Amino acid sequence: MIPIWLGKIIATRAIKAIKHKIDLNKIDKYVNKPNELDKKIKVVEKRLKKLEKDSHPPQEFICCRKCGCKIAKAKR
Repeated sequence: MIPIWLGKIIATRAIKAIKHKIDLNKIDKYVNKPNELDKKIKVVEKRLKKLEKDSHPPQEFICCRKCGCKIAKAKR
């Protein structure tokens, strides 16, 4: 027969182990599954890719010989 005090010790350790496992599941869920910030970052990355795609390339300008200001687009 198992003494009562030994049964209490085993039961408390088992409960602690179960609680510890539950806390690890919450952490695992937060780390491995997408949360609200991950979703926002995906939206921002999509917008950034679209803006990069739609933006025009930089243009070269010819400088004025007299004052040095940029006056016209260079022909390629």
